[in-house]
Amino acid sequence: MKKIFLFFALCITLILGGCSDSFLNQDPPLYASEAEVFGDKTRINSALNGLYAAFKNASGESFMGGKVYLVFDNRGDDIVNIGNNNVTLFSTFNMEVGITSAENVDTWRVAYFAINKANLFLKSLEKSKDVAGTDYDRYRQEALFIRAMSYFYLNNLYAVPYSVNPDAKSVPLRLNGESDTSNNKMKRSTVTEVYNQILEDLSDISALSTSTNTEDAVTHATQAAANMLKMRVYMALGQWANAITAGEAITGYELTDDVTAIYNTPYFTKETIFSLPMRDNNVPNTQQSLAEYYFDGRIMLIDADNGIMSKANYSLANDKRIVNFKGSGNILKKFTDGKTKLQWVPIFRYAETLLNLAECYANTSGKEAEAIAALKQVRVRSVESGDLLDIDNLTGDALKEAIYNEKRLEFIGEGMRSIDIMRRGENFVKTLVGGILTVTPSETNYIWPIPQSERLINSDWDQ
Repeated sequence: MKKIFLFFALCITLILGGCSDSFLNQDPPLYASEAEVFGDKTRINSALNGLYAAFKNASGESFMGGKVYLVFDNRGDDIVNIGNNNVTLFSTFNMEVGITSAENVDTWRVAYFAINKANLFLKSLEKSKDVAGTDYDRYRQEALFIRAMSYFYLNNLYAVPYSVNPDAKSVPLRLNGESDTSNNKMKRSTVTEVYNQILEDLSDISALSTSTNTEDAVTHATQAAANMLKMRVYMALGQWANAITAGEAITGYELTDDVTAIYNTPYFTKETIFSLPMRDNNVPNTQQSLAEYYFDGRIMLIDADNGIMSKANYSLANDKRIVNFKGSGNILKKFTDGKTKLQWVPIFRYAETLLNLAECYANTSGKEAEAIAALKQVRVRSVESGDLLDIDNLTGDALKEAIYNEKRLEFIGEGMRSIDIMRRGENFVKTLVGGILTVTPSETNYIWPIPQSERLINSDWDQ
């Protein structure tokens, strides 16, 4: 394979697909030079917005706007993939992804596409500080947020967890914008180095917006979104105090009265921290959108027999999530809005803030009361009466288990389950047609292999 890795197959002009007042409706100026883009503040804004578009979808493949988002639930144990088609993540579900598997090659390509877009933007922005003016710091911090987000998801696919081996090899940390193939060679960084780089990219978030509950606020990096990412990283590192600091800095949000409102128009609420919006001119391609995987029950279903909904306290008849999320035939109803592809993809919401805080408090001496209070906020929102779970009297490991389970139920189908399994260094235990599959952190298929496309162009990939 000649050097075709899309990491470098970029249009250096940085005119990035579909932007608008919500950043996805306006037609971008085409074939502009770098100088033209970064010589005009309106076009800088368009290029910045395009970074979000690249993080969402790129070149016919979905990154966190669809297919890759679905990968993290297919690797988990609360969803079952019955599609029997490797194009629709059947290999991912069966933990059989190889170096040439389509989802592996495509994920690597679109992730580094987004990363290099961010790197090129940062490189050009440095030459245009005068044009950017007072928005320079915000532009820079938003671009770093996109890069950090991309590396977070790569680190959770290609590296043995920090809790298992802090020195495990992860992915190459490409931090410079590239427009050709001259710098293909690069060794892999460790899982610790990748997490440290994410934290470095988020070390200054002071220029990010503190706005909430508007379309612009929930579709761009805010201080709250950056703190959510910090929180996830600190939890992966086992730094509970730092994670608590990041979580407690997230203010101005509250749980929406009805959790199902998040998945219906306008697709954001007072709970939404960061989501990826969809517009007619910027939607996932065929077999890329969440609705296509869930809407008719032919590809992905809730594993109600073995997953979280098989547990007595997490399948209560009066739990609003069960009533509204589980359709006939165990169809997950979160992402079945008429198969329109226009349903937004939630990345961060305040319920995760609370449940992450609950876990952090539960791992901190003297903080169990705070853990219980945070857990109860999320649970009582959906289970108002008749709850069989005596939260107030939970302690120790039983409290932690309740927090883990609540998060599984609350975020089923939202690209989170396998990340939590790996963060804690747990085994993947899945029920397949042929029986129980257990994959331990010491087995090669616990993580994805570096794809063949990278191995062919990067001779240092295994160093």
